[in-house]
Amino acid sequence: MSITARVIHSLKWLTFTKFLAQLLRWAVTFIVIRLLMPEDYGIYAMADVVMYFFALFSGAGLASALIQVRNFSKIQMRQILGLLIVINVALTLAVFLLAPGIADFYQEERVIPVLYALLIGFLTVTIETLPTAMLEREMRFKTLSLIELAAATISAVVTLLLALAGYGVWSLVVGHLSELVMRAGLKFAAHPIMILPQFRFGKSIHLITFGGIKTLTFLAWFALVSIDTIIGGRLWDTKTLGIYAVALQLSYIPMNKLVPLVKQVAFPAYAKIHQTDSDIVPYIMKANGLILIMAFPIFFGFAATASSLVPLLLGEKWLAVVLPASLIPLILPFRASQELMDPAFEASGRPQDALKNWLIVFAVLAPMLYIGALYGGIAGMCWAWVIGLPLTYIITSWRAIRYLRLPASPYISAVLRPLLAAAVMFAAIHLLRYLISGTVPLALLLALEILLGVTVFLAMAWLLCRQELFHLFELGKRLKG
Repeated sequence: MSITARVIHSLKWLTFTKFLAQLLRWAVTFIVIRLLMPEDYGIYAMADVVMYFFALFSGAGLASALIQVRNFSKIQMRQILGLLIVINVALTLAVFLLAPGIADFYQEERVIPVLYALLIGFLTVTIETLPTAMLEREMRFKTLSLIELAAATISAVVTLLLALAGYGVWSLVVGHLSELVMRAGLKFAAHPIMILPQFRFGKSIHLITFGGIKTLTFLAWFALVSIDTIIGGRLWDTKTLGIYAVALQLSYIPMNKLVPLVKQVAFPAYAKIHQTDSDIVPYIMKANGLILIMAFPIFFGFAATASSLVPLLLGEKWLAVVLPASLIPLILPFRASQELMDPAFEASGRPQDALKNWLIVFAVLAPMLYIGALYGGIAGMCWAWVIGLPLTYIITSWRAIRYLRLPASPYISAVLRPLLAAAVMFAAIHLLRYLISGTVPLALLLALEILLGVTVFLAMAWLLCRQELFHLFELGKRLKG
């Protein structure tokens, strides 16, 4: 099977299972949000951002190192397993000891038991890292997709049952842990690695080095995507942070499914193309064009309809979510395109350039987000995102054009054309709301906004982005076939 055919086969299964999992998650998420209080989401956000930080080190980028390298030996796998054990035991002890200090930083004692419970995640990383690397290296995405679907289903059911029983923040904690345990167990069952660890690492230095750079890239990326929650947790009360966290959760629903799906397939595919000394530039350009033609209408459409969507889905007690949910999605198409550059740099043997990109983005955005949150609250934080992220996107795009040898004019055109189409759609939806808001039921208004948005964007895309539309329709046909 050719690389293209394997990518299409992988995307078919990932798309199908992600779609099913997402339908279930959306249904459960909206019910759970109605059941829980903003404080529950605020506490969970405080603990989650801490655990996410330490989790960046738990895999040490070693799965990516095994996927990228041409060959490796059994002794290297044993050394990697030994390193995973050492790292995750150390991380478990670190979080256990630091939990009281973290609670003091947030001025919230209720975060300590949540942190202790989430330590189980380090055990699951040790179990699943090697099986994950082998499954992705073999591009067995059908198996991975079914595992993800099963884990997501268990997590959704557990979270919903506990929320209905009145367990508050613990419904989120236990639901998350059930997903981690199920996923690790199923991956190990799908590709069991029956080896003993070795705690001497001399023969795996090049793998560890690649993994280390990958980990630093993850760390820089994490610093960017989590700095707003860290700043908010320090400056705001749990209710305000909970409102912002729910707005992020809603805004990132398409982002968290669309981009990881493409990146999961893109990295091993790019790596195989690069290993055969073929040119990956056409693949990068096509992937970037496809992600943007999907991301701009989805996120701009969500931002434009948030005033109608949020009250219908979440109820009156979450009306404060409308403002951040109207602004945050506007920057996410640029984030999606930025993240798609990581597998291209890594597969080309330049992981350090992916790291530099995220360091640049963080250096620009961190002070802007702090100032915005300090003086403008949630609104100030959101406007800092809207102003700062497009600025950093220009910088990182220039670096991608330079170091990946991408053609500048087609690259810029692939961004501006769907941006213009989505901007016209955004304006049309707001004009419709201005004309008829208050005269029709909210559900009907939302339906009209969606209908108008789809119509306007498709018309504009037919004029401006016809090639990308053809590629998207072609991909859809091949996935269906």
